[in-house]
Amino acid sequence: MEISILRLGQIGTNCYIFRADGGYKCGVVDPGDQGEQVAQWMIQNGLEAEAVLLTHGHFDHILGIPGLREEWPDLPVYCHPADIGEGDTAQVFGQTFPTVRSFGDVIPYKEGDVVNIAGIDVEVLETPGHTPGSVTLRSGDVLFTGDTLFEGSMGRTDLPGGDEGQIMKSLKRLGELEGDYRVFPGHEGQSTLERERKSNYCLRMAMGR
Repeated sequence: MEISILRLGQIGTNCYIFRADGGYKCGVVDPGDQGEQVAQWMIQNGLEAEAVLLTHGHFDHILGIPGLREEWPDLPVYCHPADIGEGDTAQVFGQTFPTVRSFGDVIPYKEGDVVNIAGIDVEVLETPGHTPGSVTLRSGDVLFTGDTLFEGSMGRTDLPGGDEGQIMKSLKRLGELEGDYRVFPGHEGQSTLERERKSNYCLRMAMGR
């Protein structure tokens, strides 16, 4: 699997574009808030988006969806039901942002679901805490951890729907996965699960519970 990384927006959200080796059809994990830029990059590199997979529903991970759909109008979007949103808008940082629901044509996925995107199987692991519907996406030796597990830290839990107890259980679950994985978080740098087991205080604390 080939993975390309685009860091987008003022918060530096990591958008991941994955495809089979040598393939042109791709999956997009968390398109950030600059969908037109992502689409342009893909077109310049001869790639075609097949689906968007969301690790959670915060604005800095989802606002790029309309820009991608300008190029691929029927592009499916996958999101956990708990993060789709109850209405068309939500309040974060005292500002109003669109929800995933507002974009329409959202496909819910949950624990244990496997979706095949661009010929690659992606498994959904529910890892709530940063948000109620946060998920980690596992494919081969790769974990797309969203805002659950970061290099050297974890996602914040002080925003609406955040829960420190839940995120610690989610971190414990990730830490106890067998073997090693490449870790691709929603922000900051990439890592490996074994490296985080050894050096990430949050993960080590969660695994000690």
